[in-house]
Parts: sequence; C-alpha cells; structure tokens
Amino acid sequence: MSAIRRIALVGLPGSGKSTVARLVAQRLGWDAVDIDDEIARSSGRSAASIISGDGEAAFRDLELIALEQVLRRPDPLVIACGGGLITTAAARRLLTELTTVVWLDAADEVLIGRVGDGADRPMLGGPAAAGIPQLRTGRERAHQAAHIRVSAGEAPEAVATRIATAVDGAIRVHLAERAYHVEVRPGALDDVVLHLPGGATRVALLADRAVRAASERLVASLRSAGIATTVVDVPGGEQLKTWETAGRMLARLGTAGLQRNDCVVALGGGTVGDLAGFVAATYLRGISWVNVPTTLLAMVDSGIGGKTGVNLPRGKNLAGVIWQPRAVICDPEVLATQDDRSFRSAFAEIVKYSMIVETSLVTDLDSSLDRLLGRDSDALTGAIRESCSIKAAIVSGDEREAGNRAVLNYGHTVGHALEAAAGFGDRLLHGEAVAVGMHAAGLLSVQVLGCPSGDIDWQDEMIGRCGLATTTVFDPGQVLDHMRADKKNVGDRLGWVLLEASGRPRTGVTVPEAAVLGALDAVRAR
Repeated sequence: MSAIRRIALVGLPGSGKSTVARLVAQRLGWDAVDIDDEIARSSGRSAASIISGDGEAAFRDLELIALEQVLRRPDPLVIACGGGLITTAAARRLLTELTTVVWLDAADEVLIGRVGDGADRPMLGGPAAAGIPQLRTGRERAHQAAHIRVSAGEAPEAVATRIATAVDGAIRVHLAERAYHVEVRPGALDDVVLHLPGGATRVALLADRAVRAASERLVASLRSAGIATTVVDVPGGEQLKTWETAGRMLARLGTAGLQRNDCVVALGGGTVGDLAGFVAATYLRGISWVNVPTTLLAMVDSGIGGKTGVNLPRGKNLAGVIWQPRAVICDPEVLATQDDRSFRSAFAEIVKYSMIVETSLVTDLDSSLDRLLGRDSDALTGAIRESCSIKAAIVSGDEREAGNRAVLNYGHTVGHALEAAAGFGDRLLHGEAVAVGMHAAGLLSVQVLGCPSGDIDWQDEMIGRCGLATTTVFDPGQVLDHMRADKKNVGDRLGWVLLEASGRPRTGVTVPEAAVLGALDAVRAR
C-alpha cells in the first residue's frame, strides 16, 4: 500500500505548527520533528539569532539541509516546518513530492493575537499587526502548493484530530508533477473542503441527481467554509458523456465565474467523474478538480488515474485527456443508497485486481464476500482501500499508459466493445461488460499463454458468486468490429492483456481473430 508516511506542517507565525505536529504524531503513533529545533541542535544557535546575524538566505540554506536530513529518516514523521521553508523552490519541491503538506491557516487577527508583539520573530520586521499581513502576501502562493488546507483557528487538539483523521489510512498517488491523495473512510464526505486548492473561492459541483442527500450535505459543508458553490445537477450514466453535454458544462463554469484558482468537484459515479474531469481539464486550459465518487465502481476504478473524457458514436472515451484530480475522496457510507445491480457490477473490477496482481483481495473475496455484498462498512472500507492502493501503485508508475498501466485493461478489450455495441445505456453496465470480457480473456489466457485453468476457474466462480454470470446476448462479429475501433489499437493490431497465471499479466498479446471469435462464441454459450 502506498500509505502516507510523511506529513509536513506549514503556515504563518502563530498557526501552531510545532504544537500541532506533536499532537498529530501522538495520535498516529509517529515521531515529531521541528526543523527549527534541528537547526538549533546542529548549529548551537536559534533561528532568530541566525536570521538576525547572518541573514535570511543563510538560514534558508540551513533549513534545506535540515529538511533533507530529516527526510532520510526511515520512520513515519510529522514535520513542523519553519514558516518560510516552503517559499524556497528546492524545499517546496521536496515537500510536495515526498510529504503530505498541510497548510495551517487562520485569520490574521487570530495569528496576531497569538504572536503578541513579535519581538522574538525577526521575519515579522516589527509589530505583528503589520508583519503578519505582509508575510501572508509574500507566502500565500507558496502555501497554496499544500495538499491539504486546515483551519488553524480552533484549539490545537481539534486541529490535530482533523489532520490525523484525514491522513490515517489515506493512499498516496505519486506522479511526476504533483502527488495527490485518496482518502477512504466513513465520514470523509464532510472533509472535502480540506482538499480544495488553497486559493479557491468558488466551486462548481457537478452532482448526480441520484445522490441528492449527499449533495446537499456537501454543499452545506462548502458554503459554511465560505466557498461560493454553484450546483450543476446531472443525470448519471453513459448518456451523460457526450460532446454536447461537455460544451454546456463549460458554459456553466463560465457563467459561474470560476477562475484559474477555483475548482470543480465531481459527486457521483464514474460517468460524472469522467465528464467533470474533462471539463476541468479544458476550462481555462485546466483548473483543479476533486473527485468524490459515490458508486463502488467509481471508488475502486475510474475515480483514480486521471482518465477523463466523453464518448463518440464510434466508441467509448474516444475524446478525452489525462487530467489528474487534486484528491479523491471515498466515503463508503454513501454506498448505502446505491442500487444492488450497479453495486454488484463493481465487483468485476475487484475480481480483476485479484487476477492481475498478488493481493490480499483474494483472501477477502474468499472469506468475506457475503459481508462485502451485504455492504458491511469495515469490509468495504478495507476492500476499497486495497483496490485503490493497487490502482494507485500502477498509475504512479505509468501515468500516461505508456507501459505497465495497460494491465488495468484486463477484461476491458471485450468489455468496452460490448458497451459500444449495446449503445452505452443501462442495458449493459460497465462491470457486467467487464465480467464478460474477463471470461473471454480468461479463455484466451489458457489457450494462448498456457495459464493454469484452475486460476481462471477461480475467477469465473467468483464472478458467478458476485451475481455477474448472467447471460449477455450479443453478436460476436459486431463486438469484434467495435474492438477494431478501440483507442488502444496501434495500426490494425489489437494488443490484449492476458494472464500467464493469476497475478502475472502480459500486455500487448496479439490474438488471431478466429480465436477471438471462438472465445466470444464460448462466452455467449454459457
């Protein structure tokens, strides 16, 4: 699991970084480190004396050295950073790439009250009443690079609890430009505001009409935090993902007055996330978005990875862009109202993960499937978190699908073609189509790569136990025609993802069309 192991607290003087760091560390059972203390220990001088005597530039050099040394430590850490550390480009890069940066923010009057006359803080340059606003102006942009922004106006104990709750068990997606987090826990819906861009004042919420109660709860949370929120209610389902709908959504963002520092929030299933991410990627050449999936399929699959887009008549997701979300927030409690058919369809993706990597999901499915299908909160939280961890690890290593990320397409070659042949409607859900695709890919894995038949038997049995072994009526020739239009084709060659064995996928396997038609016929005859 790509778990969070480094938390760095940043903020203006008086935000409570040192105190909150210790409290967060206590709650998580981690160590706490104060960069100023590390400098004092190594140099024998306080931060104030170094700045006053040698100048700010010399102190920033010492800060960077101390940060580099701290980040080499193997154990999980909560780091209290000096107020100006993140303003240094090299330090900011280390912090955002290697830690979860939490910006402790509070109103100027709160900070001024805590700092007092500011006599022991040379960076204020005089009284706090004048120094704090000046520092805010100079540092705010750097602070906006933080992954999480928390109000520091409350008591330190409350602030620490909120931070510890938000990061405990969260998953980190490592990317070249910016890491982001996947939070999976009951009640996470109420903390979406923590993950908005630091400079955001407006949000456009694209909300599925099927989750109106969750939408109202989220809107109340955003507006109570002072975020102007425009709600755009949309119907979920593949019929949402059209070029025309995307155009209308872009016009709505303009009407709402969203600017570059603002944010789109997606609340709904995978289709809502696909559209919202695509719109966010193209509005003003790209603004931030936060994905809040409300279906099990979106939580374990489409919510992570940054693939966004809309469908074209020729095929699924043929117009799109990879635009990573700022955060993904999964609250298993919202699954209580999901209809049983779409809920069960998501298990095709969970079974897929069990086939393409070595994972504890195999044991979970064998021993706890009834609890999972019964929507037990603890069981679901664990399965969602493990599924997210698998996808996060794969995406982190191959953001643009230039290599190993293709393993995620196991079962999707046929699945997407089936969806296209069915007209992208509710007649065949994505998970149901992928289940059929996994049956076909399993047969081909045995025939082409010699995959042990017992491995595929387990897969097919599990699909049946999940209620996804229903007969699907389709024309193999029509499905093959849609596969030829798949966006993953190179020239006239379609590369399959097949299995050498459970947990050992191979990508780019070329399969003769006669064998494909035979597998489709065999699946259809089940």
